[in-house]
Amino acid sequence: MLQKNKINIYNKPKKIKKSVKDLKLWIEDILLLNDLTGFVVNFIFVDEEEIREMNKKYRRIDKPTDVISFSLVEGKFVKYSYNMLGDIYICPEQIKPENEEEILRRMVHGVLHLIGYDHKREKEFKKFLKLEDRYLTLII
Repeated sequence: MLQKNKINIYNKPKKIKKSVKDLKLWIEDILLLNDLTGFVVNFIFVDEEEIREMNKKYRRIDKPTDVISFSLVEGKFVKYSYNMLGDIYICPEQIKPENEEEILRRMVHGVLHLIGYDHKREKEFKKFLKLEDRYLTLII
């Protein structure tokens, strides 16, 4: 039997009109499309100061950013009732325009990083954008 993923959303901004329930179902769909079950993903919405501190501490960049993902699945999985996939920190104030669609795009962006996608090279970047667009159509 498939074990559901557990999606947690903390401090959801008012600009996101979708319900927390709908957001969780959407992220669950994205994970299932990538054959991922039994994982926990946390979305934490933070202010500019908090994300700047995180960016400085973990990336050595002393300025705020829009999204930072922390994958917690490096190496072998340890079997618990749920495996932590990772945490995604999002700063809505750093997203321009600061609207629902762009905030949702950053949620997808963070998930794609957690499941192994990157965008350091041009070819990867194009694929990354296509995946973002594809997954956004599932909720918009």
